[in-house]
Amino acid sequence: MVAPRGRVVCFGEAMFRTCQERVTPGGSEYNVACALGQLGVTTSWVSALPIIESDIDNVARKSNVHLEIVRSEGVVGTYLVDQSKEIVDYDRKNSVFANLDPKDFDWRKLLTGARWLVVSGITPLLGHGPRSSWASALTFAELDGTLIALDLNHRPALGTIDELWSIIRPRIRMFHIVVLSSESLSIIAEREGFGRPTTYAENIQALADLPRKFLIPHLCCTFKRPESQGRQMRWSVVAHAFGIDTTENDAVNHLPVEYLGGGDAWLAGFIDALSEHGHGPVSPLIGAMRGDLLAALSQNTFGDVSIVTREELDEYESRRVWDSNQKQRKLCI
Repeated sequence: MVAPRGRVVCFGEAMFRTCQERVTPGGSEYNVACALGQLGVTTSWVSALPIIESDIDNVARKSNVHLEIVRSEGVVGTYLVDQSKEIVDYDRKNSVFANLDPKDFDWRKLLTGARWLVVSGITPLLGHGPRSSWASALTFAELDGTLIALDLNHRPALGTIDELWSIIRPRIRMFHIVVLSSESLSIIAEREGFGRPTTYAENIQALADLPRKFLIPHLCCTFKRPESQGRQMRWSVVAHAFGIDTTENDAVNHLPVEYLGGGDAWLAGFIDALSEHGHGPVSPLIGAMRGDLLAALSQNTFGDVSIVTREELDEYESRRVWDSNQKQRKLCI
């Protein structure tokens, strides 16, 4: 089957997650692809998997994701989640994806007609094959005019932030969207000579400084804080060519049952908005608000993969109520 044009192409691994004695699929770029597919966005997921199909394939197909898979003998990586301690233990050294052959991916063909390429900082730290394939994907995307979104998604078990930044930094101007955690933002800002941010305000200033240095169209950072009775407040900040937009006054208050997968859903929502899907072209602020909402809704259900449909997202977006006294649009889900 020929991949549809104008699609979002996500490249990265998928793994089997065990949590509360339940086994479900997950993976950064895989989660983005499934979240977008659920919204009706034409999406492809490029990866390497074992010959025998599994729930990784089934869940992606049910999410309307077009699969571009290289298959070989081997196994899928796994990760064990302890929700109470918020600890994740990964085992991916012998996975098919970690040992893929970069010659198996024809990136010119895989990216033909693509609108976006989504990657993360996980892939280049998984080994020579994944890193080489990741670099090739970026090169062909840039040559073909495909916009590139990067979620840095630093995993300390794979390498240091300095090692990852040394890979990302020479290519930073290739990315149209870069998503950083507040922790990664602080470290990178210090490495780039802006000083180590120690407060929220200093983090926001660092978020403004970095795009001016590297000409990043959209540099994004998501935030969350615990509220009473197990609830959580989620918002985000986006630095772009015209300044900074923050959804702090438009934060989503929700009761998460899942602490993983929110960042992937946020990126899917932001890309969806910037891609003119749903309600037409929007500002980065509206895109960030959609990302916040999709992330919150995704975390309100078990598992890493979002099951939020376009209809559900539209319904919740329509529920925002303007509070003139507090000067914010409240949304509690």
